[in-house]
Amino acid sequence: MRGAPRGRHWRARLEVGRRAGCALLLLLLALRPHAAAADDPLGVRLGRHLSESPQLVDLEARRELERLGVTLQLFYNQYLGWKARGAGSDATGHSGSYDFFARVDAEESLGLPGLSGLFHVKGQYDDQINGDVGALSDPVDDADFDQGIYVDELWLEQSLFEGALRMRAGFVEQQTLYDRNAYANSEDRQFMNSYFDNNPLVPLPDALSAALIVTPVHGLELAMGVADADNLPRSAGFDTAFDGADSLDAYFEARLTTPWARGDRPLPGALRLGVFRDGRSRTVFGRVHSDGEPVTERGHWGGWLSFDQAITREDARSEQGLGVFARVGYADPDVNSIAWLWEVGGQYQGLLPGRDHDVFGVAAYQAIAGDRYQDRVDSDFEGEAGIEVYYRCMVLPWLTVTPDLQYIVDPGGFDDTQDAVVALLRFRVTF
Repeated sequence: MRGAPRGRHWRARLEVGRRAGCALLLLLLALRPHAAAADDPLGVRLGRHLSESPQLVDLEARRELERLGVTLQLFYNQYLGWKARGAGSDATGHSGSYDFFARVDAEESLGLPGLSGLFHVKGQYDDQINGDVGALSDPVDDADFDQGIYVDELWLEQSLFEGALRMRAGFVEQQTLYDRNAYANSEDRQFMNSYFDNNPLVPLPDALSAALIVTPVHGLELAMGVADADNLPRSAGFDTAFDGADSLDAYFEARLTTPWARGDRPLPGALRLGVFRDGRSRTVFGRVHSDGEPVTERGHWGGWLSFDQAITREDARSEQGLGVFARVGYADPDVNSIAWLWEVGGQYQGLLPGRDHDVFGVAAYQAIAGDRYQDRVDSDFEGEAGIEVYYRCMVLPWLTVTPDLQYIVDPGGFDDTQDAVVALLRFRVTF
C-alpha cells in the first residue's frame, strides 16, 4: 500500500509470490502426465477426470441431488494484482473469494409447479491494489472486504403461465435482474473492472426486494421491482426495508431480443432500456439549510441502456465467434458527481486455432463529470476513462487462468493525476 513501511511492502510481495507459487503447483499437478500410471486403473480414471470433467469434484451424491431438482455449485477465484504505473510507488496485492450456490427446482423435489429458489453463500478476503490505484472504478471488482462467510442471496421465484409471468422475492442481487449483459456482467469470468460488471450509475444493492418479470410476447421481457435502498452490506435488512416507499430503489426495464441469424447459425442479442428511482439519501450539490447543513433528498431518477449482440458464430451449436456490447447510463447531476457513462467492447471465443473455449475481451469506458458538481463543488473534477484487455485461458475444463491489463486515464477524476497501468492474473476453479 502507498506509504506502507518497507518491511510490510516486501511481506506483501512475498505473500503474493507464495500464492502464485501455490497456484502454479496446482496447475503443474493437474497437467502432469499420467502415462506412468497406465497400469493403475485408479490413476487412469483420475487422469481422465482431471482432463475431461468440468468440475474438480464429481460425486455420485451430487448427480443424485440433481435428479431430485437440487443443483450444487462451488467456485473459487484468486486474483493477483500489480500496479505497474501510477502516482506513488508501485504496489502488489491479492484477493480471493468463493461462491457456493444451491439451486432448488421445487417442482422436481417437492411437486410444487413453477416454484424455484436460490441459496448463495459467499466469502472473501481483500488485500488488493484498488486503494493504491485510487480510481473511481475498482480494477478488481471482486475485492470488496474481508468476510469469512455470509449469505449473498436467498430468494424464491414463482413461475406461472409457462414462464410468461415470474415473481421473485427475498434477498436478491439486483444485477441478476437489471442491466444484464452477455459479455460484460461477471467479474469472475469476464472483465475484472467494476465499471464493466454493471453500469456504476445504476444503484444495484444486494438487498431485500421483490420483482415481477413479464413476457407478454415472444422477444419482449418487462422487469420491474423495488429493493431496500438503505440495506447495509452483509446484513438482513429487516430494520431498513420497511421504513417507507421513499427509501426504496425502484426499477423498470424493457428487454428486446434480436431475431438475427446467419444461415442456420443463430446470432443472439438483446437491447435493454431501463429507468430507476434512487431511494438513497443523497446530498444535493451546492444547497444548504439555513443552519448551514447540506440538503439531502431521496428519489432522484436516472436511466440506462445495455446492448449485446453476437456478430459471428462458427456453427449452429457453438458459441465460438465474435460478440459486441455497449452501455450508456445517466444519473441526476444534482446528486451524482458522474452524470454520464458510456462503454463499448467485445469478446471473441475461440480466437486461436485449437483453443475453442478460450475468450479474448477488450473494452473501454468513459465516466463524464456532471456540470453541477463541477460548478458547485470542484471545478477540477473531470471524470475518468479506461481500457481493459483480458484473455481467459481454459487450462482444464475446471480451471481457467486469465491475464488482464488495464490502463486508467485520470484515476480519481483529476487530469493532474498520473495515468495508471494495472496488471492482474485471475485463477478460477470450479469444484
